[in-house]
Amino acid sequence: MPSADQPAEWVRAAVDPAAFTAEQQALGRVWTFLCLDGEVAQDGQWFRTDLGGRSVFIQRFGDRLRGFENVCAHRFHPIRRERSGKGAMVCAFHHWRYNAEGQALGIPVCDEAYGCLPKQLNAHLKPIEVEAFAGLVFGRFPDPEGETLADFLGDAAPMLAALCPPGSTFTRFGGEVPANWKFLTHVTLDDYHIVAVHPSTFGANGYLKAKEVTYARFGRHSAYTTEPGDDPLAGVLADCRAGTYRARDYLIVNLFPTFGASQFHTIDLLGRSYYSVMVLRYAPLAHDRSRLEGWLIDGPIAPPRPGLLGVFDRFAQKMIARIVPFFARRVLAEDNAVCEGQQSVARQITEDQRLSPAFEKRIGWFEETYAAEVSAARETAPSQPPM
Repeated sequence: MPSADQPAEWVRAAVDPAAFTAEQQALGRVWTFLCLDGEVAQDGQWFRTDLGGRSVFIQRFGDRLRGFENVCAHRFHPIRRERSGKGAMVCAFHHWRYNAEGQALGIPVCDEAYGCLPKQLNAHLKPIEVEAFAGLVFGRFPDPEGETLADFLGDAAPMLAALCPPGSTFTRFGGEVPANWKFLTHVTLDDYHIVAVHPSTFGANGYLKAKEVTYARFGRHSAYTTEPGDDPLAGVLADCRAGTYRARDYLIVNLFPTFGASQFHTIDLLGRSYYSVMVLRYAPLAHDRSRLEGWLIDGPIAPPRPGLLGVFDRFAQKMIARIVPFFARRVLAEDNAVCEGQQSVARQITEDQRLSPAFEKRIGWFEETYAAEVSAARETAPSQPPM
């Protein structure tokens, strides 16, 4: 049991920088969603994010995706400073240039500065493993004995393929939040707060009825829907596997540790229901600071109808793509404010959470997975240099 004057174990990494560092070293070897494939669709495109408490970037080289830690092998300046871009891997400090394998082969006046050829220096960026599935890019620190991405995703894979197809047009949003990533992840798994925190949107119709929601756990991941039926998620999964799934209700898929995809209804127009999908990740930056990385894409609805209705369908989806981000940012700002409040008193959290079995069970599942993953990774992972 937690002591009266010490933070509870589940919140320790939110108050102790050393605990946060150890936690992130452990979780860095878990497959982690990093960005949509559309961020790195063209040759030379790159996207910078964080993995396991370290700055990393993903870049496309022809038909290959490569990932590296964002630190020059010379004097340890970041290769990438912006969130995304396109171009060669060149350090702005001394113009060291790297090839697709991460080796420094363009070193100014190398013979005079070092007395050898660039290849003889054998200087490399540190690689990370990256792999794309559907419209999503995942990464982890190298782990030759680790599970494949397919094994990691398990039964979540068909749903991800339906909700996040390759090449989706997207609107990106985000920003830093002064709160630990776990508080922010917990709120995405909490269906009890909607009236108190989102009274004019998700909570406008009052509290959910326990009989109207369905949760499912598959491995380290979970899903939630308000679709009716005895086992609606089984039906969703079957349709996704068959490639016939069409959005018809609220659906959320969460992957451990930080991924969430939420399908939600936006509007009904001229006999058609329109849906959007919001993809979220809270990248851990420090024990008390995270970065929200979010993307909005069209939901899996039927193709545009023929004739004038099809013209209207395409126009409606463009307008929805412009309007929905406003509401998404508003809802997320409400969630973020709650998490900032939790962070402000995190040192006073000395007990376990009193989770509702009806509406907060997914938080409990997440914490079980978190404890198991951190414990297992700490036992098997080789030591890393201090961050």
